[in-house]
Amino acid sequence: MAAMLKLSLSYLSRSKIQNGFIALLILLSTLLVSTAVMILANTGNQFRDMHNRTNGSHQILTFEKGLNDPQAVHDWWASQDGVEVSSLLTYRALAGIAFNGMDIPNIYLYMISTPSPPWVVDELIFSKGTPEAAPKQGSVWIPTSMANAYDISVGDTVGFKTGSTALHLKVSAIVVDVPYGAPFTNTARIWMNPLDYHHDVQSLAGTDHHMMGIHFDDYSSNSRYWERYTLEAGGPFLETKMEFEGISSFYLIINQIVGFIMIFLGVVMLAIALITIGFTISDAILANYKTIGILKSLGLTSAKTIGTYVIQYLLLSLIAIIPGLAFSVWASKFIINISVSSLRVGNSDMSVEGIGSAMLVGVFLFALILLFVVLYARKARQIQPVQAIRYGMSETDHTRLARRMNSPLASLIGFTRLPVAAVLGFRHLLKNTKSSILMLLLTTIASSVLVLGYVLLTSITGIVQTSPKWGYDNANIAAVVVNKSTFPKDELKQRLQEDSRIKNVGWQGNITGVLHPDSSADMQGQSTSLALSVLDGSYQELGFETLQGRNPQQENEIAIGVSVARTLNKEPGDFLELYIEGEKRTFLITGIYQAIANMSISGRITTAAMSAIHPNFGDFDAVFINLNDPMQANQVAEELNDQFKDSASVVTQKTLLDSVYAEAAAVLIYPMSLIGLLFLLVTFIIIFSTCRISIRKESRTYGIYQSIGMTSRRIRVSVAMGVAALSAIGAILGILVGVYLLPILLEMVLAGYGIVQLPLILHWGGIGLFACISMIAAALGSWFSSRVIHETSPRMLVIE
Repeated sequence: MAAMLKLSLSYLSRSKIQNGFIALLILLSTLLVSTAVMILANTGNQFRDMHNRTNGSHQILTFEKGLNDPQAVHDWWASQDGVEVSSLLTYRALAGIAFNGMDIPNIYLYMISTPSPPWVVDELIFSKGTPEAAPKQGSVWIPTSMANAYDISVGDTVGFKTGSTALHLKVSAIVVDVPYGAPFTNTARIWMNPLDYHHDVQSLAGTDHHMMGIHFDDYSSNSRYWERYTLEAGGPFLETKMEFEGISSFYLIINQIVGFIMIFLGVVMLAIALITIGFTISDAILANYKTIGILKSLGLTSAKTIGTYVIQYLLLSLIAIIPGLAFSVWASKFIINISVSSLRVGNSDMSVEGIGSAMLVGVFLFALILLFVVLYARKARQIQPVQAIRYGMSETDHTRLARRMNSPLASLIGFTRLPVAAVLGFRHLLKNTKSSILMLLLTTIASSVLVLGYVLLTSITGIVQTSPKWGYDNANIAAVVVNKSTFPKDELKQRLQEDSRIKNVGWQGNITGVLHPDSSADMQGQSTSLALSVLDGSYQELGFETLQGRNPQQENEIAIGVSVARTLNKEPGDFLELYIEGEKRTFLITGIYQAIANMSISGRITTAAMSAIHPNFGDFDAVFINLNDPMQANQVAEELNDQFKDSASVVTQKTLLDSVYAEAAAVLIYPMSLIGLLFLLVTFIIIFSTCRISIRKESRTYGIYQSIGMTSRRIRVSVAMGVAALSAIGAILGILVGVYLLPILLEMVLAGYGIVQLPLILHWGGIGLFACISMIAAALGSWFSSRVIHETSPRMLVIE
């Protein structure tokens, strides 16, 4: 045992840098895998815990169209067993705020008259500020999502636009408001003092609206309650209903994307780490072949020889895995706190679950490393002392290596055909095929990770270029109606018709359709309600796209979201039965589209379809405007916003999308950067280690090269050139993997959110630049590993 321990310590001390890098590689593998496990373990937990803590709504009903009596609906739901309802909240809608000298038009606000406690459903949790029964006069409570997006703090004064003027109120508290507090949203509930609401908001032109939240003891039974409501109320619910899936989706999507990417790449990194350890042991055995043969001839058994490597990597694993687990707890907290910051209370870190799972990952990783060490170290059993002393390797390996170096491929690369530096670099790779394959695999993966991160971030930040593929329009300007009761629709129509800069216009309304019971039997607990878009205009002209078929053009036609098509097994050409405002209608499905809004549980119909039900239908929520010259979008939007700001918010499409998705990109950049940096560091470490091993094996050869006149710098450049050429191939493969393969895996996650074909923006110049970063890491790894050639004299290299 003493001899084994002494040999293990000698191996550790003799190759300090290499063993240090191996320990760092194990640490990084542990960090990435355990962090991924913890993120996945916490995906949804933070939201579910806060939803349970606040007794959050499963559905939110808003009454804006006058089609149902709010009090009657509230009373019916309040009388049901197994259901809890919030107070009937009174509100007015506003758009835009002024804060810190900035004009922020694209935020839509429900100004709510705060009811008296207790709150049975959707209890507000105070993140910052003093908990009170209601805001004091002159102050408001705002949600964490709004505070985080615009860096608003308690004590700040915010101007809420009421048309030509602004209502200035002080922020006295920041609250967690689960239904309207998700990240990446531009809608918020502002909680006002009832006296302020009566004096400052109710005095504005327009009428009050109402909303209420419903919490089910068993959410899966909600469809039975709605069937009973339809029977007892004498008709279906015709106002707007927000489902639990829509409430929760944006809380969960980032963690699921990040967790999925990290667990996949973590497993890849773990596999690379284990292969690297195996190669390191194999090459170490080969490098010490003669020494091991001598020791075996002196009586050291094969089991003890294997034991020396087991002890060596047992110590390295203990040194690396424990801090790796500790760092993973910090990293997972950091990522989780960013991705669900709107659920964070105060400045305290959110509790992170899954530490036990991470510990199991550490134990599993430790056992796996020792298993691989034993499997690879068993090669030491085959060492025959005589062959080891004569060849420095087994006779079989000696013959195989000679055959490889004299193969037709190798003979094509001769000193008379190519520069000496190129020949040396190629022969370095050819003679160490296993390590060369590992380097190729590693640079491919590192490049693919960097490319994926770059493509994903540019696709989100540049979403205005691909908005139709996300389910949005492609119009230049959008005018969102804020106060329908005062909105001068005819005046805006005339204004748009008279403006020669405007190319075409589309008026959009939003209603709710209910699937026919026969169709909804296969919905498997999902909502039977569809968010229907009604357009007075051409879907085609406004840029709405479909994956299959086309958008509707006639009264009896409909295009449906992919989630509806998948659940009901529908295709273009099939028929779909819907209840719209209580009337049954049969539609021909003309197209299927994807949309992240409403998770693709939606449909598109024409105003002709609504006119058949409502002859005077004119309940429009937005106006989409295309210009003859898109460069004039900012100017036209400002002019229209100034004229109609009392009842509408007019912004460019870029402003509309950037306000939502810029935050998503900001959240994604941290975990993607962390993963990219880890893979670059791993690339450097592994290539350093493998090159250092192969250089030590070839020390005598390099000593001979130096003795005949080659400088150490020229030899080092040759080795680095060979590795750089190999990594260039890896970078090209990484581009293909990062652009075409990894997004397919992401689509598996996003399919649940209504995106089955990830819209990517490919800037090939940037993609090539990011792919080349792995080449730089690989070349640097090989260059630094070859310092031993420069630091050792030719005589010592030959002696070694």
